Amino acid sequence: MIALVGQSVLDRILWPGGRIEQRLGGAPVFASRALADAWPALVITQGADAELRQALRHTGLEVCEGPSERTTVFEVTLYGDGRWDEAITALGDPFTPRDVGTWMSRALANSSAVVCGSQWRDDFPPDTLAALAGGGRSVYLDGQGAARPRRLGPVRLDGPLDPSAVAGAHVLKLNEEEATTLLGGVNPAAPLAIGVPVVVVTLGERGAVVLADGVATEVGVEPVLGLADTVGAGDSFLALMAAEASVGATPVEATRRACAGVAKLLRDRLVAERLAGAPVMAAD
Repeated sequence: MIALVGQSVLDRILWPGGRIEQRLGGAPVFASRALADAWPALVITQGADAELRQALRHTGLEVCEGPSERTTVFEVTLYGDGRWDEAITALGDPFTPRDVGTWMSRALANSSAVVCGSQWRDDFPPDTLAALAGGGRSVYLDGQGAARPRRLGPVRLDGPLDPSAVAGAHVLKLNEEEATTLLGGVNPAAPLAIGVPVVVVTLGERGAVVLADGVATEVGVEPVLGLADTVGAGDSFLALMAAEASVGATPVEATRRACAGVAKLLRDRLVAERLAGAPVMAAD
């Protein structure tokens, strides 16, 4: 069983042309859509409200919802060519070791891997990652949170990476900008330096690079061009990678299959955008 853990976020989307949409965001909603109907998985989340979280239940996966006093809120501006900017306007409650040992414990009991969709620095503190890794569970951590200081306003990445922030993770996913900020670039020696066995750097439409055992292995993918809304692609990727690894795929094999899976999801999203009449622009 794959446990998809992360904040349920309120996303306020500003589309090209002026349309404004409010929807459920955060790693769980995108990760659950990627695994629904194909992989044994469940969602563990907190934040937002019951009405907004209904989008999670539409995937058919079991959803474990915890108590929280605050909700993380993002304002996302889409530019129509796959690029987007975001600002944090409110921060939710972090996940704690106590959460792992109480309301999350039943859902985690049969989980062999945990996919942590971090949103900002310390929403998964080191003690929480260690608790999630208990019982031999593999921890897949989205490193975007480690690159985002706990502050409101436009998202501005901040490095270098403090290795203690990712202690306990077995796989760390970064995008290219995050890798530059946190690690100084796509460096084959990075996993050893930070104490994480595998680092995967996603490259958007160009695929990904797997850093492991002192080697950088490039993984290509057929690009999906002309998509306005690529939000959540990284969340889908990490969930698919964990799922593929759970059936014996090596990190490179799991990355290749995850890249292909995300490309399919994005092609389906592109079709939906065009049918809905959303503004779509060709990429340069």
